[in-house]
Amino acid sequence: MRDDAEPGPSTQASAPGANETRRGSAEHAKVLTSDGIQPGLEHSIERVVDERLLTMHVGGRGVFATPAMVGLMEWASHSAIKDHVPEGQTSVGYEIHVRHLAPAPPGATVVVTARLVEVSGNKLVFDVSCRLGDKLIGTGTHKRAIVPANF
Repeated sequence: MRDDAEPGPSTQASAPGANETRRGSAEHAKVLTSDGIQPGLEHSIERVVDERLLTMHVGGRGVFATPAMVGLMEWASHSAIKDHVPEGQTSVGYEIHVRHLAPAPPGATVVVTARLVEVSGNKLVFDVSCRLGDKLIGTGTHKRAIVPANF
């Protein structure tokens, strides 16, 4: 799947060439809460670290910014479930705990993955990670809630 508009470090930015994958089945969305959304849903986003994803305050050519990584983790979490959320509902993030373990230079390709691990009522918990090749460069958890989309 390809999404052309995804969040960057502080605003939504266009991201042509994004490669994304989603696992799960449409049969999960049956009621107006998360009751039909099951653990195991997963979504990955592959990104080239371009100028929109860099922090420059570190000097040199810059490095992959932590807020950009967090934004991609949130987007991957939402994307893992968005096709399973009943019409009239959406998901919103309300908590994130992330460790940015290592840098990624400009031009590097990172893969951010979110995997749904817990569902309790309308609350969802995701394990999130960011990899640069085989190296884990970010890890954590992200919590989202299913809410009416009319706010």
